[in-house]
Amino acid sequence: MGLSEDVLHSFNLSGNIVPLSGGQNTSLLVGHAVLKPVDDIQHSEWLLNIIHKINPQGYRLSKPIRSKHGTFVSKGWACTHYDRGQDIKGRIEEKLLVSRLFHRDLSTINFGEFPHTDNPWSKGHRIAWQIDELSRELPNEIQEIINNLLGRISLKEHYKVQIVHSDLSGNILFDQFLKPLIIDFSPVLAPVEYAEAILVCDCIAWQGSDVSEIELLPGDERYKEMIIRAIVFRLAVSAIFSDGDYNKFFCEYRAFKPIIEYIK
Repeated sequence: MGLSEDVLHSFNLSGNIVPLSGGQNTSLLVGHAVLKPVDDIQHSEWLLNIIHKINPQGYRLSKPIRSKHGTFVSKGWACTHYDRGQDIKGRIEEKLLVSRLFHRDLSTINFGEFPHTDNPWSKGHRIAWQIDELSRELPNEIQEIINNLLGRISLKEHYKVQIVHSDLSGNILFDQFLKPLIIDFSPVLAPVEYAEAILVCDCIAWQGSDVSEIELLPGDERYKEMIIRAIVFRLAVSAIFSDGDYNKFFCEYRAFKPIIEYIK
């Protein structure tokens, strides 16, 4: 989807368009604003309205910009303020603190009208929570890896859930003088412990943090369950995206395997 002049005008923007790296590499910088294409307009409007209302304490939050039509999405694009910050690998303790501050604020949000989404990530979450099943068209070895992990946990009847950010490891940016900045909100309804487990596991598997840093999470059975579900989520998404190239899945599995072995 190309960024048209109509989109820029709808957000009262003009100037050079600069591609930004990170995420899906679809974000564009125009002046002091970041534009990103969205697939689900209803979901994005609902989400950005929530972000707009939050008054962050102890962290910064990438705030949305309304279009001149009063909407947060215009012609398939959403717009947020550009703020200073750098993606720094690791720093798990600091990221966990920011996560807890943000999720404290999100805990007050009524999620009764949370819009349903259907994409590889939402599908991965549903597989991790045993709502959806893994495709039986996948190779037996992949099915066995994921099903063996799910076999190590039991689905309890009641979980305290809320809106959480399910992709924080690379979406907390740091600045020498400013508070940490949260960007690219990836919402899901789940326990806060699940979001924390994803954060820590991603830092270990993708950012070079030592596997022993899993100990920064409480060592009880509840967190162990969330760690396994977090790994299943990442592996399920990788399997969905594999599109016949299963080497990518096994690379992902090798990245998370030290955590699987550590928590046995």
